[in-house]
Amino acid sequence: MILGRITMSEKDKLRSMVELMNDALRTVRDYYDSEYAYYVERDDEEITMVYEWCAENIPWQRDRIKMLSPDQFPKWLREEVTDTTEDSYSVFYPMGENQKAILAVVNVHRGGCDLSLLRSLLPYISQTTVLQKLQRQQEYLSYHDDLTGLLNRNSFVGYLSEVNQEALKSLGAVSVDVNGLKNFNKEFGREYGDEVVIRVGEVLEEFFKGFMVFRMTGDEYLILAENISYEQFMNRIHSSGEKLDNISLGLVTMGYAWEKLDINIDNLVMDAGNMMRKEKRKYYKNLKKGHHEPIIKQDLLDDIEQGNFIVCLKPVLEAESEDVVGAEAVVRYHHKDLGIVDPGRYLTLLEETKLSHYLDLYVFEEVCKTLRRWENEGRMMLPISVNFSGATLRYESVGDKILQMIEKYHVSSEYLQVEVSETNQEMNPEMLAETSNKIRKANVRVLLDDFGAKDSSFSILSIMEFDGLKLDKGITSNIVGNSRSRIVAKAVIDICRRLGASVYACGVETQDQLNVMQELGCDYVQGNLFNKAITIETFEVRYMQ
Repeated sequence: MILGRITMSEKDKLRSMVELMNDALRTVRDYYDSEYAYYVERDDEEITMVYEWCAENIPWQRDRIKMLSPDQFPKWLREEVTDTTEDSYSVFYPMGENQKAILAVVNVHRGGCDLSLLRSLLPYISQTTVLQKLQRQQEYLSYHDDLTGLLNRNSFVGYLSEVNQEALKSLGAVSVDVNGLKNFNKEFGREYGDEVVIRVGEVLEEFFKGFMVFRMTGDEYLILAENISYEQFMNRIHSSGEKLDNISLGLVTMGYAWEKLDINIDNLVMDAGNMMRKEKRKYYKNLKKGHHEPIIKQDLLDDIEQGNFIVCLKPVLEAESEDVVGAEAVVRYHHKDLGIVDPGRYLTLLEETKLSHYLDLYVFEEVCKTLRRWENEGRMMLPISVNFSGATLRYESVGDKILQMIEKYHVSSEYLQVEVSETNQEMNPEMLAETSNKIRKANVRVLLDDFGAKDSSFSILSIMEFDGLKLDKGITSNIVGNSRSRIVAKAVIDICRRLGASVYACGVETQDQLNVMQELGCDYVQGNLFNKAITIETFEVRYMQ
């Protein structure tokens, strides 16, 4: 197939480069009578390329050198060594920002050598490697889309010219289109459109892994799945379609076709395309009727900046005294056209487009502002917790952002808490534990949320440092009259007490549930029995006078 041909072509070029490098390094090693000759490319953090030539009966060191961290670099890798009285020499050549090419001879046995050979060869070798990289990139882009990395139309044409249709046992074709992409690019900028295009491609690759996914035009994709059963084919279509709906809220339409006898690829692709266009016409028809008004990313970001996300507080009570001792921050969203929006819609979109950190950090900042105001007004200070999504927890600078806001508003971190959940599908326990440590280093308390939900387990308790644990409302709802729920809740409370962590019961709806939680020794409670989420102003009037 064409992909195999591309790969072989790259391998051929690679061999040529290796041969050229070996000739050069052999010449260098022989001239200086050294044990080793090296060509190395590195930046400030790591070695990106190593070529080596060594004397006979001398062990190769290339793999070991490539694994060295900066603090382990030998002198000739850290700096130029031009003193020929030493046993190793090296010269450097700049290749770009923080990047260097290095030509070195190590363990030289012939003294009094000048460095002219190293200095004359190094620019030539480094420029050759740059040229090779550019050639590879050019050839790759001939058959791949530069934005998504997917196969492009050239790859599809190459596939058609080489495939043996008679050898195919079955073939499925899927045609996918992003509706209204040009309009979104025009109104909100190409960055938004590119993001949608990339994310759609990622989903298609995820659900059709092992098959060919092409980006045919700016807003169209084609999938060809060889030798796949009809059942498997339809399962992948339905699964990918569901995820695409969550990402784009109806912006993507799909069409498909499958055959196992007398396969004609052109006709199959045409049938899938016709079905996609039929669905596309339905989309625009519904759009004109006002039945399909998607929430788009730009709306969400603008509304965050304009304060259209309203931060509310849910009171947290001490279980024994039933006094309000804190709050949990939640948001309510009023879209300018769609009115009050179901959180499931906008939260899913933000999560899938990896933008949840915008909203989470907005809420965190609003909480900091509130705490600052409370202190200025001489009010009673209460801790407030903020929920962080998986996308926010994966955000590399989340710890730094937290510290910046604490310093900006001069608030005490003892009144700030972050809630994290093990149930997030993209956060394994180790990742969650690592991120939680970053937050706790900012002296912000971490609460493990949703414990007892379907995906949570006791294993997280052994590897994660946390200050409090929130029992999932599913445990609370079954706590009355269900001995198993009581046993689980009691076990968690006992473990947390030994770990020095507090336990919160969420979703307390009845007095009987409260009574049981008090009996079990739960520290804090929250739920509709006490109050739903209310505005900050209302919270202040009710609980802080």
